[in-house]
Amino acid sequence: MKKFYYILMIGVSVMAVSCSEDAVTPHLKDTTLAFLPAADDNSEEAQMRRDFYQTYGSFLLFNDTLQHEALGKDVNGDMHYFTEVLDLNYQVGMSTSSNEKFKLIPMTDMENKRAAVQYIKDYLLVHLTGKLKPYSWLLVDKIQRDFLGSVSSPYAATGQRAIALACNVLPRLTDNQKQQYTAQVMTTIIAKLASDNAAAFDGFLQVSMTYYDGTFTAPTTSAENTEMLNKAGFICRGTNGLKQEVNGLYPNQEQDIKAYARLIVSSSAETLQSKYAEYPLVLEKCEIMRKTLKSLGYVE
Repeated sequence: MKKFYYILMIGVSVMAVSCSEDAVTPHLKDTTLAFLPAADDNSEEAQMRRDFYQTYGSFLLFNDTLQHEALGKDVNGDMHYFTEVLDLNYQVGMSTSSNEKFKLIPMTDMENKRAAVQYIKDYLLVHLTGKLKPYSWLLVDKIQRDFLGSVSSPYAATGQRAIALACNVLPRLTDNQKQQYTAQVMTTIIAKLASDNAAAFDGFLQVSMTYYDGTFTAPTTSAENTEMLNKAGFICRGTNGLKQEVNGLYPNQEQDIKAYARLIVSSSAETLQSKYAEYPLVLEKCEIMRKTLKSLGYVE
């Protein structure tokens, strides 16, 4: 009798587990929805953002608040909200906070928003295709960067999920000035997008692989330091714990990729050939970088 009771209980347990598994319904929220306007938002700005995403495959944002949802009232009758703000410093897997902070001041005028969107269509998107398309564009009036108390106003700031662009100067720029502005912005953008695709740069990294993160006896002058770096195939110095470039340090792989990406965007092949004629490793890496960027979707 006792044996029959045990068998019966096992059967009931199996049935209960089976039923509970059948009843499990996952509640997964599509995170991309936070980068699109609400479905019931029929404003001009909302439609502009939808059209942009459908045409270019990148999201378009005008402020860094991705979500602001009412959760309900507490016992005191006060409304509580869930708010998600885009963090430009966020990287998947990061475990430490950054010493770099950004304050993004949004645009309020619709005409300026239209002009900013037209600018990136005419001057930036023509260079960025394929894998070099950013996940999203965050167009704001001004960017304020605070690094350990040192405050600056960069033209652009880059994160894993967005490229922020300061657009307050655009209404005052002539066409020629916009070209110059674009060159400065592109050096920031392309460096980030290249580092996001670091796996594509294996051939580039192999040229100076034995030197990354290494040290060498710092020479007495910056010119001598630069020459030693160039001979090893580098065009930038390594940085210390405060992100300050110092003599006697080779850069890490990310710094190297970013430095060469900026160089390729800002200089012609002829200029580089003349400047680095005595440094074959630099020229070799320039050629590899140019070819790799193009294979990822960069258009000169």
